Amino acid sequence: MKIVLTLFGVMFILMMFGGMLDAIHAFRGSDFTEPHIVVTAGGQTSTTITLASDVLDGDNTDVIVTSSNQSDAPVPFAYDSADRQLTVNGLNPSDTRTLTITYPVSQLDGFTDEAAKLIPAYIILACICAVAGSCYFAFKRGED
Repeated sequence: MKIVLTLFGVMFILMMFGGMLDAIHAFRGSDFTEPHIVVTAGGQTSTTITLASDVLDGDNTDVIVTSSNQSDAPVPFAYDSADRQLTVNGLNPSDTRTLTITYPVSQLDGFTDEAAKLIPAYIILACICAVAGSCYFAFKRGED
C-alpha cells in the first residue's frame, strides 16, 4: 500500500512539474524591454542588434520582438551570447521601424542562479529516491 501512495505522490509532483519550471524561470529572471530603430535597405529582410544585457541562459526562445511596421513579421532567429547580438528575421525590406525587444535577464547573483538551475534535477532525483526507497522497504518487510 505504501508503494501505491508513494507512486501517487510522485505522479502528482510530476504533473505539477511544468508549473514548477515556469515558477523557477520567473524567480531567476525578469523581463527587460528595449527599443531599437532599424533601417533595412537593399532587399535586406534581417538585421543584427546588439542588446544592452545578456539574455537569461543565452536562449532566444524567450525573446519577444514587436515592430512598429505593420508589414513586418519579426522573428528572433539567433542569439550570440559572446557579444550579445540578436539576429531578427522577417522584416519588410527598405523600411524604417522601431523594434521593441523584450527578453529575460538574470536577477540573481551567480551562486543563487546556479543553485536555482539545479532545482528541477533535485526534484526528479527526490522522486526517484522516494519510489526506490518505498519499493525497497516494502519488499524488505514482505508488503506489497
